[in-house]
Amino acid sequence: MSAGPARKKVLCVRGHANPDCARELHGVVDEWLDALALHGDVEVIEGDFDMAVAMERVRPDFVLFDALHWGRSHPPRITSSEAFPQVPRALLLNSDPHDPMRPLTMDMVSAYGIETIFCTGSEDLEQMKELRRFNCFVLPKFVDATVFREYCEPRVIPFMIASAHLFPGFYPWRAKLTEEIQHLVPTLLYTHPGYVRSEPAPFAIHGEAYARMLSRSWFCAADTTRLDYVVRKHLEIPACGAVLVSPPSRALADYGFVDGENCLLGEAGPALYERVLATARDPQRYEEIRSKGHALVHARYTRCNWKQIFDWHACHSALGPGEVVEQDGIFGAFRAAAASGQGLRIAGYMVRDNPMAQRLRAAREALLSGGDLAAATRDLTEVMGWVGHVGEPWFLMGAISLALGEREGAREWLVRRARLQGSRDAALGLLDPCEIGWLLLLAFLTADDDLLGRMLEAANGAPHVCIRRVLWLIEGARVLADIAEAGLEGPRAGDVLSIHWLGDEDFDAWFGLVQRLLARLCAQADS
Repeated sequence: MSAGPARKKVLCVRGHANPDCARELHGVVDEWLDALALHGDVEVIEGDFDMAVAMERVRPDFVLFDALHWGRSHPPRITSSEAFPQVPRALLLNSDPHDPMRPLTMDMVSAYGIETIFCTGSEDLEQMKELRRFNCFVLPKFVDATVFREYCEPRVIPFMIASAHLFPGFYPWRAKLTEEIQHLVPTLLYTHPGYVRSEPAPFAIHGEAYARMLSRSWFCAADTTRLDYVVRKHLEIPACGAVLVSPPSRALADYGFVDGENCLLGEAGPALYERVLATARDPQRYEEIRSKGHALVHARYTRCNWKQIFDWHACHSALGPGEVVEQDGIFGAFRAAAASGQGLRIAGYMVRDNPMAQRLRAAREALLSGGDLAAATRDLTEVMGWVGHVGEPWFLMGAISLALGEREGAREWLVRRARLQGSRDAALGLLDPCEIGWLLLLAFLTADDDLLGRMLEAANGAPHVCIRRVLWLIEGARVLADIAEAGLEGPRAGDVLSIHWLGDEDFDAWFGLVQRLLARLCAQADS
């Protein structure tokens, strides 16, 4: 009998584990390694190492970096990082789209020559504008089918809501549902055990115990958050044989969920609760919805199905001259395509702005066009109430403050994200390149030599068009024959990706904004 194809070898690079992270969360963020190991040989390096030594020892087919997040918050220090450049390097963006560690992850992408990013859902591209010009592909989330399955036990929980009271501002649908449905349907509310390692949590359940609780439920709810994205619960619930109840969502549609066919979708309110009761009263209808949801997840979204990264590598390895890898829609297969420009290569896919991105874009446009900054401020104030650690609205508030001549306010907003991150550990307080650029601009316009010196030092390791433009301004704004050649028109290959929505606009829009800032400061000086 002939041997099957040789298993590919992947070197997985991870940051330092965070000892303060709850054990249950470590299990969640580590699961992708177990999924990879089903399809290839996985060698894991955690923390600092020498790339040349590791590559000589492991001889991997490709290198896959893990994102930084609460579970692994400190990047690895890698010596000889440029060794073996012919071996493909990719990043699994295995974190929330609003994760405060993203600037550290993006710095790692630039520093270690990462060429491809795998997003675990379209939400990363929706939230982070600059990702849209990078070589990104979109993979689905998945479940472990040996754990999240039907246990064929009696369904004794009519309605279950996990993490029922957690972050109501970020999960408003779930908060409203939790308050209301318990008065109509017997409801189990499970309190989230938290993300921080602390005292033992005697009531915490995870793994098989959690899956069995889902399997004993008739209906289970999962919210798509303010940003409208799929979380693991959306797959775990139907995988265990319960009926998923969720708000209407384009993200769920991407996964194949259809209201009334394999789940129940609706705004929290009487109409949805009546549909839940009506479905429960009709055993045949209930079984039809339940079984189709179960079949969808087990056919598409399990560890056994999660082999797209190896499929990508096979396609990448077979490319001919002038060809690049293209994905056939999000979650789709990979194929060779003719190279044409930079940016996303996902056929038939148009990135949509999520609800926060819509407000961030509106604030950006108001700044660049001289529009209504009061309305932009109201929008940003609203989204700051959704989740407490998202840096994008703070940065735009800093730009608006400077546009209004509020110098101290601008400085406080612009450093807020990095200061908050660095309050626990200074190593985590890395400034985003657009934060550096705008703090440079603030220092230049206000003649703050101390801030200017610190930002010039920070700018040395953060190539970005925003910084190049401000440096050009500081150096005298000399006339250039070709602003594109000087790197001032737009992003360059190798630039650090920013999480922010202001900083990569075209040169004319940026220069017009700077002129308005100067005019405001001059008017203040004359008054």
